[in-house]
Amino acid sequence: MEPFRSKTAALAASLVGLAACAPAPEPVDLLRPGSLREAAVAGRKAEWVAKETGRLVRLNDVVRRTLPASPPSLLRFAVDIPARGHLTFACGIAPRFQDQPGVEFVVKVRKDGREDVLFSTLVDPLNRPAHHEWVAADIDLSKHAGKGRELILETRGFEGGNEPERAFWGAPALTVGSRKSPVVIVYLVDTLRADHTTPYGYARDTTPELAAFAKDAVVFESAIAQASWTKPSVASILTSQLPGLHRAVQLRDPLDSGQVTLAEMLQAKGFATGAAIANWVIYSEGNNFEQGFDVFVGLHGPGDRPSKLVEAAGVVDAGLAWLDARRGFPVFLYAHTMDPHVPYAAPPPFNRMFDPRPAQGRSAADPRTDYKEPADRERIVAQYDGDVAYGDREFGRFIRGLKERGLYDRALIVFMADHGEEFQDHGGWLHGRSVFDELVRIPLLVKFPEGRDAGRRIRQQVQSVDVLPTILEAVGLPVPPSPAIAGLPLQGVLKGEIPERPAVSEISHRGFLAHGMRTSRDKYVRRFSPQQDELYFDLLRDPKELTNRIDDARERARALKASVEAAMVQSPFRYSLRVSGPGDYRLTLSTAGWIEGAQATGLGPRESYALQVNGRRLVLQLAPRTGQPREVTFGLRPLGVHVDLAGTRGGRPLEPGEVWLGAEGAHPGAVPFSLPDPEAESVRSGSLSAPPPADRPGIHVWLTMTAGRQVLDLDQEAQERLKALGYLGPN
Repeated sequence: MEPFRSKTAALAASLVGLAACAPAPEPVDLLRPGSLREAAVAGRKAEWVAKETGRLVRLNDVVRRTLPASPPSLLRFAVDIPARGHLTFACGIAPRFQDQPGVEFVVKVRKDGREDVLFSTLVDPLNRPAHHEWVAADIDLSKHAGKGRELILETRGFEGGNEPERAFWGAPALTVGSRKSPVVIVYLVDTLRADHTTPYGYARDTTPELAAFAKDAVVFESAIAQASWTKPSVASILTSQLPGLHRAVQLRDPLDSGQVTLAEMLQAKGFATGAAIANWVIYSEGNNFEQGFDVFVGLHGPGDRPSKLVEAAGVVDAGLAWLDARRGFPVFLYAHTMDPHVPYAAPPPFNRMFDPRPAQGRSAADPRTDYKEPADRERIVAQYDGDVAYGDREFGRFIRGLKERGLYDRALIVFMADHGEEFQDHGGWLHGRSVFDELVRIPLLVKFPEGRDAGRRIRQQVQSVDVLPTILEAVGLPVPPSPAIAGLPLQGVLKGEIPERPAVSEISHRGFLAHGMRTSRDKYVRRFSPQQDELYFDLLRDPKELTNRIDDARERARALKASVEAAMVQSPFRYSLRVSGPGDYRLTLSTAGWIEGAQATGLGPRESYALQVNGRRLVLQLAPRTGQPREVTFGLRPLGVHVDLAGTRGGRPLEPGEVWLGAEGAHPGAVPFSLPDPEAESVRSGSLSAPPPADRPGIHVWLTMTAGRQVLDLDQEAQERLKALGYLGPN
């Protein structure tokens, strides 16, 4: 018997070895070509279905890549179903069809010549308010495991005709349970100051969970953001471009759709891409941050409305749920919490963790309304720290969730902020107003897979734009060279192979305009508005940036100044002036920036235009005649800089009634005056985007947009949301 037992044992060992070498079952993204065998949707054939596959569809601020499903439809896929396979998807009706009768969504599996119905539901927004959103589903396919199966997706409509854009399957995918694929996570905490966290030496123990995470990660002690408010900073993270190049700089600027984001790069290589976002500025429609994501979840607050009060718990829940729905895929998750953002309103007990006496029993604090004396500052900071502590607890829950799912060890996790917050460090509050370090020095901790470089602390200055190339290198993808991206992989910093580079930070937001160039030892700042000055700080002697040493370091400041000016880009807006009616005009346009691309038409022999003072002044000598107006157009650099107009007509000062602004023909309050700011209410309403009527004599002023650029309209609802977040309203 012994020889037989030995042979049996050898055979068993051989079979185990073969099983170990067998390829693991792979997940299937049903939106990718390859498995679709038959398609017909609302009378359209396979070619139309292929063209429409992957369209991004938004329902209640959740965006999904989709398959068309307008009834009647049939989509048939050839797949191998693994032993623990699941089919995850969502069903949805486009908003403009939600007042019509519902659509039945059906999922079947075909095996051995037999079809079984696995799922059937009527999505009926007309009668079920919850169906105004995506209706998510997760089907266990274990009973149908095997090779050569067919998944069949059908829809049936009771009424409403064959509208091809009526219904959609949202991000359908066949997942597997055991495949160990790469995991990439960017966990961003909005408005988090580095020096208010435990790993960066804060006296209060606000972030014990982050401190524990730091033991597994690399702590970059000097990480610099490219902007001091959310939209341009996040866009720089996702594109590795400076704000002037990705163009998402001001409130109305979308992310340039021509940019290739980190999500798009990873999606193109087979990664499932998901996002859970608490900040409406990032997930609002038209901003383009959803590009490259399979599922992009914009989270709402109380009353199912976009709000600042979207607690981190919701982001953590949504992020973990999406990871569950993409088991076995290589995944990229972008999670964006915003608890430390104004108003500071941590839930109990965090609202009293550092300040047991909130004023008049309030559990929230807002420096825009609450500050009256220094004691109020301490209470406001305490409430902010409570928000930080609450968010830290939820980050710890997120990390535990990764460990429970067996994802943590192999995950690349980037923990960071988009910007910081000011508490009168330089006489102000909030953010988006300057480029001082309390706003642009951010926490950045990177946990590499399998504990590589765990516990290290790096003093060398790095930047937000370095995150994208770091992720690409970590997952074995090529890193685009400069100037395609501005960043470099942090792996090179860890190896000592990349020298420190100066970091550009900029802001052009609601009248605050500044650019800075920072090194680990010094910093140059050029402010254009509301102040107009130059600053230079010796960070080794003056880390809090309290003493301007511009007069002591002119040569060094000039070198940094040249670099920061090279990074400035022209505004997408061009100003147009039309001067009509009889009279001799002498007009002077002056700016703290530069007037560029000036052009004049219709000038006679005694007329002229000239740039002076290194491009900071445009002087016009014009003498139009009746029916023969003169037109001048020009651009400005950098984006957001103001330009002032002064002048005379017939030798006397111009009067406000001789100047007409935009299509409505409003007059300025006085002359000289500043030309309309592109962020002004009148520009948002569109009244300045066209000239006044041509039959009015005088100076007509309006704005035009550079070809290929666009800005967002901000309706009343959007403005109210921005006011709630502190982006509009009193400074």
